[in-house]
Amino acid sequence: MKRMKQACRMETQMTAKIISPHPPLEKGGRGDFQIKKIILYSLFLCSVLIVFFGCATTQTGDIKEYLEPWEATLITAIDIQDYAVTITANKPFIYVINRPIDPFKMTIELPDVSIGTFNNKIVSDKAGITEIVPYQIESPSLMAKIEILLQTPSIVEPEYKDNVLKFKIKKEELAKEESGVRGQQSGALEEKEEASKTKENIPEPAPVEQEPLPEATEISSIAFERSAGIVKVLIKGNGSMTPDVFPLDNRIIIDVPDVVLNATLPSAVVSPVKGIRSGKHEDKVRIVLDLKEKTNFDVATVGDSIVIALQGFEEKPSALPAAQRPEKAEVAEVKEPEAFVEGKYTGKKVSLDFQDADIVPIIRLLADMSGYNIVVSPEVKGKLTMKLINVPWDQALDLILKTFSLGKSIEGNIIRIAPYAVLAKESEEAAKAQEAGIKAELLETRIFPISYADVSVVETSIKNSKILTTRGSISVDKRTSTMVIKDVATVFPEVENLLLTLDRPTPQVLIEARIVEVNTNDKTDLGIQWGGFITGRDPNLSFGGFSGLKPGTFTKEPFLIDFPGGAGAGSGGGFTFGIMNPAKTMGLDLQLSAVEELGKGKVISNPRIMTVDNGKAKILQGKSIPFRKITTEGTVSEEFKDISLELNVQPHITPDNSISLSLEIKKEEIDLAFTSALGTPGTDKKEAKTDVIIKDGETIVIGGIYKINTDESEKGIPGLMKIPILGWLFKKYKDEVTTSELLIFITPRIIEKP
Repeated sequence: MKRMKQACRMETQMTAKIISPHPPLEKGGRGDFQIKKIILYSLFLCSVLIVFFGCATTQTGDIKEYLEPWEATLITAIDIQDYAVTITANKPFIYVINRPIDPFKMTIELPDVSIGTFNNKIVSDKAGITEIVPYQIESPSLMAKIEILLQTPSIVEPEYKDNVLKFKIKKEELAKEESGVRGQQSGALEEKEEASKTKENIPEPAPVEQEPLPEATEISSIAFERSAGIVKVLIKGNGSMTPDVFPLDNRIIIDVPDVVLNATLPSAVVSPVKGIRSGKHEDKVRIVLDLKEKTNFDVATVGDSIVIALQGFEEKPSALPAAQRPEKAEVAEVKEPEAFVEGKYTGKKVSLDFQDADIVPIIRLLADMSGYNIVVSPEVKGKLTMKLINVPWDQALDLILKTFSLGKSIEGNIIRIAPYAVLAKESEEAAKAQEAGIKAELLETRIFPISYADVSVVETSIKNSKILTTRGSISVDKRTSTMVIKDVATVFPEVENLLLTLDRPTPQVLIEARIVEVNTNDKTDLGIQWGGFITGRDPNLSFGGFSGLKPGTFTKEPFLIDFPGGAGAGSGGGFTFGIMNPAKTMGLDLQLSAVEELGKGKVISNPRIMTVDNGKAKILQGKSIPFRKITTEGTVSEEFKDISLELNVQPHITPDNSISLSLEIKKEEIDLAFTSALGTPGTDKKEAKTDVIIKDGETIVIGGIYKINTDESEKGIPGLMKIPILGWLFKKYKDEVTTSELLIFITPRIIEKP
């Protein structure tokens, strides 16, 4: 039973290969005869098995799984000789030769075959072959796929015998010369081999040849299938399709050339896919699979379908039945390959190791890695030996181009590579053709009104921009603010675009300044005055104060200690104490005075001014007062001096709507505390000058001055004033603290035109 199931499965796989879109290299002869025998034999055997036993498979929805595993054929050797490749397996196998459009490449597909230990690229040092890349396909069926990169466009001749497949590689010209001889010998050779097969009674597998499908012109459906650990994306067309598939971050990009999309994208996706999207380009349809995370995947073309199998994803179990589990689709834009930046390499890093290899296949390899379409000029030739490890692919491409004096031109996602001389000649011819076309065009005259800008400035800007052709001319009329241009018609759209930038209303800026001055004063003044007199029986003997001091209020005699405080009429306080005997021969005066002053003043100035962008503005407020001065002749003259508050500003609006300000603020006031010998008062001047950048509508402090004056003093009788407590009878104390604070606030606002 197990063998029957395996036979049924092999027949299914063989049928899939028969409808593969890639035609083989050879047809006719012994191969056609063997194919017919194998197909008829397989169909008959499978029919008998289906009737009596059936093919044991399980099916969940559209997903089929085979219950019984089978032992795959294993590749045991891949050998490279000059113009030949030999593939050896441990059991008989079937092979399919695919030749894509690329004449430098061929692909061999081996159904139900494992590549074994051949997991890495094999670089060739033999003639005719550049490299061999084997890789394994697990889904939709097991398959070994071997890509061979040829040094020149060649014809291959396969030979299969005793589990060994050998390809002989010949250049196209040599193969054409030998084709006649091969045709004459093929009949006899087939009869001989057929007789040998019959005698040994051991049928050997032969290459499966198939009729090619027509190339697809449309994609008719896109669907998802899911099995344990594998999610398949099925893209079906109306013929064979050759996709370009490459991963990019957490995405898989499938480019199908020369088709249109006549299918609706699935409204729901299956994890690990989180979204599917499509984009139409000039020569292809791009389908992008957005993944939740990086996932291994395999790609296979089976008949008219492309199958992308996502592997290694374990879906979390759900308590809901499969039909009720929600599936979420996410849609996003299709992103093009990252743009080139001259002198800066940002491409995906690659490692390359080639020895005496043609540069064209290497450039094609870089195209596959980059996601760009690359067109190589026929003049590009040469061989290269290089070993690069972990370098950006765009840097590797530039190194190759510099080595062979090649240049590149980029148009969208297409890179064209050609010798410098070819590109230079093309540019020169294009310039000549453009110049000839311009000379053939008729001249037209257009009048452009200039509404806001200076017409002379606009004229200079247009001349400097080199928009006009050599036949063009420009003139301006300042009276009507108009500009007259005579040139070919193709120039005028560029002039109009430039005027959209140049002829615009100049925005205005309102600048508001607030100048805040705060003055505080704290003063304490304590004083004492006392004295007395004594007159003895002898009128010529007496004791009292110094006559140069003030007299006491009560005794009218001079004080002994005279340190009055700052108290006076309307300011401060004090008291007087006096005593005198009836005979008026002895008396005492005591007078205490004290004053404490607390003062606080605040002055706010608020100048405002509006000006245009980059325009200078000035606002001034104040008085002109006369001042006296002595001339050189010694006479006194009089002149006036401005005592004012002044604001000078020049704003500039930056592209991000910030405002750059060049500021100068001056504030000057009369200070009567300082007077010259001529009676001219002094002035108190404050000034700030700076350049700042402020956001529209924000307020910034551009200057601050904080000033403190402290005056603490004591006056008294030397020695006696130092006595604790009693010293207050012989001294005066004064403490004064004055503070002055200046702050300047600036707030600019852009005034939009209504």
